[in-house]
Amino acid sequence: MENIPNLKPSEIQPYMLVLEQIKDTGLLEQFDVDINARMSDVAQRARQMAEAFYETKMQELQAAPGVNRALPMLFMSDEIEKAAKLLDKRFPTPLLE
Repeated sequence: MENIPNLKPSEIQPYMLVLEQIKDTGLLEQFDVDINARMSDVAQRARQMAEAFYETKMQELQAAPGVNRALPMLFMSDEIEKAAKLLDKRFPTPLLE
């Protein structure tokens, strides 16, 4: 999970193909596998990892207090925007629908 922000589409494409093939076969319905629940688990874990990363980053930014107390938040918003743009560029469309 720690490497999610650094993933490239080519690295996850084989797994996406396997998921699509499994969905197309109907095995999920036949064996009553709730893939949506599993995907929700993965999304929840990704949120937890992102929260932990940004919490740590915010603590780093606030560790050196200066005159402007809002500056760490400005830097944090820059970090978030940079990460979001990178992910939007790498993955312009949703992976799962």
